Amino acid sequence: MAKYTARPPRGDRPVLVLGISDVVVIEGEPAVPVSTHHLSAWGRWVRDVAIPDAAAQRLHELAEHFDIVWASEWGHNAHTAFREPLELPEEPWPFLPVQFDKLAHIRRYADGLPWIWVDDPLVDLSGEPPRCDDGIVVRVDPAAGILSLDVDELLTKTRELVERRAEEDEENA
Repeated sequence: MAKYTARPPRGDRPVLVLGISDVVVIEGEPAVPVSTHHLSAWGRWVRDVAIPDAAAQRLHELAEHFDIVWASEWGHNAHTAFREPLELPEEPWPFLPVQFDKLAHIRRYADGLPWIWVDDPLVDLSGEPPRCDDGIVVRVDPAAGILSLDVDELLTKTRELVERRAEEDEENA
């Protein structure tokens, strides 16, 4: 089997990279309303997961502004397994084939585009998200997952990132 290469971003929108555990699936005690969904990808396995009831709506809001890419332990199964409960588009969002040490892969994939990495607090196993000048790292509340994201705040931070990078480019020109 040939090595998977994620479809490149469109190039005209920021890239939003999503984890799944404690982002789309609440693993612990939820602080938001959730429903249990019986998931499968191609009928090869089955898993019950708790998904915030408003997660599909939040993802639709994010997809209006960002190119969404999966980066999680679900790998190539992410879009297929979550398509129905999250009302995802038929065409799968790309995924980055990485479970740990995601930052370098995200930067390579974004290839100069503004990027946002949304994941759970434990993904880095260090407690604090890495400091980045070239992108935005967001660690969600694991009890609320994706619902702890404020889309307007994320859009503001993204605009600020784009403006800061434009200023730096002007200074370096």
